[in-house]
Amino acid sequence: MASTKKRPNRERSGLPDRRKLKGQLSRERILEAAVELFSERGYAASGVDEIARRAGIEKAALYWHFGSKEGLLATVLDRMDADIVEGIVKRVASGASSDERLALFVKGLERLAEERGHLVRLMLGVALQQGGAPESRAAIQRIFERTRVAVEQGFEQALGVKLTNVDLIARLALAYLEEAAVREVVDPESADHERFFGHLRHLIALDVEHQLRSAGLAAPEARPPKRK
Repeated sequence: MASTKKRPNRERSGLPDRRKLKGQLSRERILEAAVELFSERGYAASGVDEIARRAGIEKAALYWHFGSKEGLLATVLDRMDADIVEGIVKRVASGASSDERLALFVKGLERLAEERGHLVRLMLGVALQQGGAPESRAAIQRIFERTRVAVEQGFEQALGVKLTNVDLIARLALAYLEEAAVREVVDPESADHERFFGHLRHLIALDVEHQLRSAGLAAPEARPPKRK
């Protein structure tokens, strides 16, 4: 008589699906290899065959997970969105006062330039590349937009008022981040990030003060008369 014992249901028993786990690991290896190659050689100079070899997978697996090289790049950029923008959002939202938020925000940009500069350079390279895929450009635009919104909301919440030109503060911060990331490669000996971002903090503080005064929300400080 045949045994009627049923095999355990993997979903009900909570046992992991090996094929699913294998697929997830394969996907992660592809993403890691793509980030390395795109950052080292640029997107255009990194071929699908080379990405697959570095990831240790068949080229067909890359197409199965991402559809195309452009789809892979879009996913890489979405991951950058999570890694970079979320870090900025958390720092802007921290701190009890506007001064503390500004200090945390600028320090976060400095750390990004030091630790994730290759991702910033990758983003710039794709943005400047002629004929880039629409989904890649859309992903970069989302990164810029989310960063801008995060900075604007952070400063407005800290100050309790809406600044007229707070978007310019966000654009200034991104420009400093991009310059620092590029200088890290072009002229690393002069990449004094602490001094460089200290200057950014000073500029932002002056800009905020100027906007508040222009809106009549802060009285100018009394200054001692100049000596003759």
